[in-house]
Amino acid sequence: MSTPAPPTLNAITLGVRDVGISLKFYTEGIGFELVQPAHPEIAFVRAGRGLMLALWDVVQMPSEYGEVGHSRLAPPISLGHNVRSDEEVEIYYRRALNAGASSVNEPTKQSWGGMSACVADPDGFRWDFVHNPTFVIEADGRISSV
Repeated sequence: MSTPAPPTLNAITLGVRDVGISLKFYTEGIGFELVQPAHPEIAFVRAGRGLMLALWDVVQMPSEYGEVGHSRLAPPISLGHNVRSDEEVEIYYRRALNAGASSVNEPTKQSWGGMSACVADPDGFRWDFVHNPTFVIEADGRISSV
């Protein structure tokens, strides 16, 4: 029997307080495409090639995930989007703010040679917008340098 291939990450689920507000942030602010609003308590957006982001009412999540919730601290996850230029960092940062995000860190030149900014979505999940001149994604989707 052959060894199965390692699993591929193709779905991320975020527990959100208001699906409609989060959907606006992820479609208008981030620019993801709505795949299917399966139910008023959950929506799905296309977050990348073969990657779905589910926005699920946090009150409903314990039915499948056990106890979950938000605290005064940020949820311990950061989602990132690497872009091609410093200008794109600024664009994504402003779009996110206009769609309801709050600023964590404004676009800032970094000592490692790029620029980054961080926002918190309406539920506190952090989004990093980063231009790293050494970050390389090959044509086949493989990351070859960070």
